[in-house]
Amino acid sequence: MSKKLRVAIVGCGGIANQKHMPSIKANADKAEMVAFCDTVLERAEKAAKEYGTEDAKVYTNYQEMLDKSGDMIDVVHVCTPNVAHCPITVAAFEARKHVMCEKPMAHNTEDAQKKKLFYKIFRESYGCSPREFRIAARKRV
Repeated sequence: MSKKLRVAIVGCGGIANQKHMPSIKANADKAEMVAFCDTVLERAEKAAKEYGTEDAKVYTNYQEMLDKSGDMIDVVHVCTPNVAHCPITVAAFEARKHVMCEKPMAHNTEDAQKKKLFYKIFRESYGCSPREFRIAARKRV
């Protein structure tokens, strides 16, 4: 069997709890959550305990998570408020991670163009819906 996708969740609140983390957990044969990041430490810890692997890491700063993760993370799910989508996605691309970003793609046109540019530079996978994540997971295994 091929290895599982190793997922990091950035933003462990509403949409992550309602959709992303339960969907990934339901596909445990294809993916596992290995890192959780939220500005509220307790929220990230709770998510890690409920959904993460036994050795899942917890962070309050997404850049620190990306800097320390090395090859531990394959894909980053960006589940933060809209205004934070662009900087987190760009940082994940720079760290050579695939990205699944909650909609909208960006807070404004300038951010959308920046994300498109970084996607073209780094050529990592980018998706904007849980459906696209499931398709990527099927292709990987």
